[in-house]
Amino acid sequence: MKRAIVCCVVLVVVLLGLTASLSQTAWADDLNPPPWRGQPGTTFEEWVFSTPNPETPPDMVYNPYGVPIAEVSPGPGQDWMDLWGGHQGIWPLSGTIELDIPNLPEPNPLKDIWVQLTWAKQLENSTPDIWELDSGVHGSLVSEVVLGPTGHPAPNDLWFHSTYQIRLYPNPSSETVKIDGTLLVDQVVIDTRCTVPEPSSLSIALLALGGLALVRRRRK
Repeated sequence: MKRAIVCCVVLVVVLLGLTASLSQTAWADDLNPPPWRGQPGTTFEEWVFSTPNPETPPDMVYNPYGVPIAEVSPGPGQDWMDLWGGHQGIWPLSGTIELDIPNLPEPNPLKDIWVQLTWAKQLENSTPDIWELDSGVHGSLVSEVVLGPTGHPAPNDLWFHSTYQIRLYPNPSSETVKIDGTLLVDQVVIDTRCTVPEPSSLSIALLALGGLALVRRRRK
């Protein structure tokens, strides 16, 4: 009996350790989450590209509106790498990644898209270009840090973590975030937020519209 209990305890400890390890790996480069994560109207997606499938759902996701999909289109001669620069699951692009994200299908006034990208250069002047495909709105760089060396010579010698923000007016029902560049991409984390007007703001707007309608009637 005691031996069985000990075996069960050991098994639980091993499983907990494995779960913690997997969680730590998946969340390793989620370094700069937006302050509004988890609020109503938000989604979360993380791709770590652990398999060579060029069309893949996120490895971690919270999206009640549908299933996001990443479509990787590497350039000629480029292919997925299992291990490179001390990281696992790398897409050398010289091409694009398109990330299709379903969202709240309401024409609310504002949509925020927050993109975290872990990447290395393929060429000396390589920089990511992050934009929303349908609107053509490009992301603004919020922050960028050096994560550490890749163990390869320049220009491929450093891992970067960059954060971008895209703001759309009004909220579309879905977004396609596109990543362009001569890059080595390790991970992508995307948060989105459909901003819902506060009740007080909505009441003020309705009162203003009502007042405008009344003025127009009096002028007639």
